[in-house]
Amino acid sequence: MTPLATYLTDRDADAGLRIRTAAVLLFARQGYAATTIRDLARTVGMTNAGIYHHVPSKEALLADLLISGHQGLVEATATVLDGVSGAAERLALLISSLTATHALNPLTTRVMDGELRALTPGSAALAEVIALRDAYEDRWRQAVADGVREGVFHVADQKLTRLALMTMCTGTSEWYRPDGDSTLEQVCAEFVAIGLAAVRAPARPLPIADLSLLPDLPWEPPRD
Repeated sequence: MTPLATYLTDRDADAGLRIRTAAVLLFARQGYAATTIRDLARTVGMTNAGIYHHVPSKEALLADLLISGHQGLVEATATVLDGVSGAAERLALLISSLTATHALNPLTTRVMDGELRALTPGSAALAEVIALRDAYEDRWRQAVADGVREGVFHVADQKLTRLALMTMCTGTSEWYRPDGDSTLEQVCAEFVAIGLAAVRAPARPLPIADLSLLPDLPWEPPRD
């Protein structure tokens, strides 16, 4: 049995956290729609009734993961950017923090990025996640807009630039490995350099985010 499987079936560990960890694992690997409550129960060594004792429904479980994850991202980003005024510095911190968050939490962020469509249209949960996502993306919009207004950035289309940079950062959830050729700090620094070159900002040393300030996502499945 792998360390992950041992943890998920450990009856001495917090049951709610084990269920959320299993949900992230299954939703990321096979998709929310293809995952059943029975799958979750089997993964954590519980009965269906045991799962329902902790969560009211599969959709409520997904909503909890999405809302908690986006809240953590919004709050951590506010901390990372606290007291930073320059557009280039803010963009560097946004790039490095989003890059690292996805690299360190590949399965959780895959669910956060890909399963929003599974929530019921018009539901309060969907509205809350969209509001949190928009609040986060506003940080990027403002940083890029401020840089253009100040004459620091030179881009033809601010929206396309923002989306391209964010996609670059979120891609680390698909390929980054801690035992790879580059450390996470090196990846973040290189992505900052690429991002600032993309907005045609003057080349100069810029900070990367303090990795200790990233969102706490305790349900991210440990790597086997």
